[in-house]
Amino acid sequence: MPRTWMEDAHRSLGLGELPDSPVVNFIIRQTSFTYGLHGLALWLISWDVVRYRPLVILTGFGYLLAGPAFFAIDYTSGMPWWWIVGDGGACLLIGAVILWLEFGGARPGNRNH
Repeated sequence: MPRTWMEDAHRSLGLGELPDSPVVNFIIRQTSFTYGLHGLALWLISWDVVRYRPLVILTGFGYLLAGPAFFAIDYTSGMPWWWIVGDGGACLLIGAVILWLEFGGARPGNRNH
């Protein structure tokens, strides 16, 4: 993501000006790249969830673990309440949905794993 987009998003979220320092630039660039790569990996896994079942399960539990971790990180970082709830809550919801679909959700056809 271009830095100008990140600066605009930072301002529009009411977080002020995005600092321009080596550590901030390093973190936002690596985080953006990692999120993009993670999204690509999830997209590829989604094309054959039976084959990649262990990764689907790992992803579900990973999101469940990320929820409380993100709550704590966001809270101690001084993020707004709506960010804390949205970030950690979204992770918990996504993890729960993935695991519900994997272990308990309605599935057409064969239910054997």
